[in-house]
Amino acid sequence: MTGYELLLASHLLLQQVSATGNATSQANQATLCPEQKSARVDVRWHSEPIKYDHNQSQDELGGHHIDTKNPYGTHVATDVGGLMTGKITYQSGTEISTIRYPAQKITCLWINRVEVNVVMDPTIQIASEHEKGSCKYIAILEHESKHVAIDRAIIERYLQPVRNAAADAVQKVGMVGPKPDRTTDEYKEKMSGYIEGEIKKVMDRMYAERVKRQQALDSREEYDRIAAQCPDNAGARQ
Repeated sequence: MTGYELLLASHLLLQQVSATGNATSQANQATLCPEQKSARVDVRWHSEPIKYDHNQSQDELGGHHIDTKNPYGTHVATDVGGLMTGKITYQSGTEISTIRYPAQKITCLWINRVEVNVVMDPTIQIASEHEKGSCKYIAILEHESKHVAIDRAIIERYLQPVRNAAADAVQKVGMVGPKPDRTTDEYKEKMSGYIEGEIKKVMDRMYAERVKRQQALDSREEYDRIAAQCPDNAGARQ
């Protein structure tokens, strides 16, 4: 069985201001914004080491909120021998560059870099009733490790879609301006908000697919397979 804590992203806004244009030399020059340069898009992920918790009993683990449905039906009680409580979080940052024309009191803005960092933080919990090295302990550990593997696979599957979404969003934003100086902060917020919103759409799809894949693993066939490994400890009781 699995327990989830799907956390909303915390967004980190990185802003960079480029050199101010020289008012004297540029006062009579065209005030159109320069051609936008290609933005750098970095999407990375890493996993924290798996943590193992053997301090809670089956009854205590059974009190956790989990997304898995009982494959035996609601009329059958199951012993919760283990849980994978995994967190997947991310931070996204948008770096915005500007060039300002003081004489005209206008500013051009463009996105210079987008960074997304995805972090996986898995914990495998095995009920304290199961002694380390026992048949049941090994069977539960193997099952919960499959849940960890699913999280790794789902993250790797979505790295490129996240990268594509960020790159497409940058192109749609393009070069912004020239805009009045007084609106610079407003447009920075709009630009970064749009980029991060497009990233969140993909991450939300990833979270939804994650739940489906994790639930699919907790099938009756899988539970029966685990029970068959250790016949003296049935996995379900009437």
